[in-house]
Amino acid sequence: MKLLHTADWHLGAKLGRHDRMADHQSALRTLLEVAASERPDLIIHAGDLFDAYRPPYPALRLGVTALQRLARIAPTVVIGGNHDSGALFDVLDDMAGMASPRRLWFVTTPRVLKFDGLAEDPVAVACVPFIPPGAITDYATAAASRFEGDYADGIRNLNDHVIGRAREAVGPHGIVLYAAHLHVDGARPGNSERRFTVGEDHATHTKGLHRALYCAFGHIHDPQQLPGSARGRYAGSLIPLDYGEGGQTKHAVVVTIGDDVQISERELPPGRPLQSFAGTLHELEERAANGALDGCFLKAVVKSDDPIPELTDLVAEWSPRCVIFNLVNEVANRPVKAISGAEDGDEPSIEDLFVEWRGTAATGKATKAPRDTVLALFRDAVAGARDEEGPDFGLTGLTMRAEEVLAALREPSGGGAAEHRDRPYTGAPGRPRGD
Repeated sequence: MKLLHTADWHLGAKLGRHDRMADHQSALRTLLEVAASERPDLIIHAGDLFDAYRPPYPALRLGVTALQRLARIAPTVVIGGNHDSGALFDVLDDMAGMASPRRLWFVTTPRVLKFDGLAEDPVAVACVPFIPPGAITDYATAAASRFEGDYADGIRNLNDHVIGRAREAVGPHGIVLYAAHLHVDGARPGNSERRFTVGEDHATHTKGLHRALYCAFGHIHDPQQLPGSARGRYAGSLIPLDYGEGGQTKHAVVVTIGDDVQISERELPPGRPLQSFAGTLHELEERAANGALDGCFLKAVVKSDDPIPELTDLVAEWSPRCVIFNLVNEVANRPVKAISGAEDGDEPSIEDLFVEWRGTAATGKATKAPRDTVLALFRDAVAGARDEEGPDFGLTGLTMRAEEVLAALREPSGGGAAEHRDRPYTGAPGRPRGD
């Protein structure tokens, strides 16, 4: 039989504020072409179909449409990743179950799917979607109260259970496959993975997975072979999702199972290139001239002695269709006010510092000095902070009124509003009255 393995589409993902829909569409077109050419008997998506629990409607439509087209080629199994919504997957699974014959499955809890007619022998897929650490005791043993161990121990117990059930379902000569969205200890995380779910606390191991002929993993975005003795791979993400993945080649995995297991890769287009730059303005001009950066995402640090005005406009002039992700001007000759010691004179007054702040740092650029009215209010505020008799800008009146209202609210029911208002309040703020 032949298997097509993909994972981590992250549909709906953005690079900063920039949508990646066009890049996802390009990669999915090629993936569909690979599926049509290879004609696999089974397709496994190993999790993180979407980038968020509530994907945007265009991303939802793109994902469902692509999976429907894959399912026309071969039965398709999608397991839930840590970015996927179990509730949404349950709805999609119910809808997919209305088709006859059924060709598409969404898996949100560990289970075994058995397929007849895909190969000479029956096929079973042991599915383990992403399991949060707090939920592992619900799946590790038959009785959660008897489980003692860490996350890795729980996943190992779960794997033994589902692979054992898969083996029972197909018999001694059947084909057992394993699909999971997990972090295996020893795998090489890419720079973009969220460390909360890719770390020692979430690390599992491959012990016992040798019982499956192939292990289709998702969760790690950098495509790679599984560590240890288990036969399998991380398919990796569909496209480079950020600059941490910019140098990675993305692909789909084709697995042929016969007398042995052969694993090969089919490269996918990376989408718009993620270009990084650090250098001078002249070097950036040489890089971007004549539209050389058109169709790219640009992350650049431009170094100069003095500020470069309208830097973004210059890049747009050189490469009009360049998408600027981040553009920073590092300036060497910034005006710096010398700090003088006490022997060089008195420290500036708080009023002087206020004037300086209002003129520069308050807005990030040079502005007019404070108006006389603002400066006079500032002087009054500073004086009032040190003098009990200083102005309070009306705060005392507001405070007294608030205390009167609170007193009226605390008064037992039965009296009128006027009665409460005329009665003096003698208790401490925030405490019940003594009467």
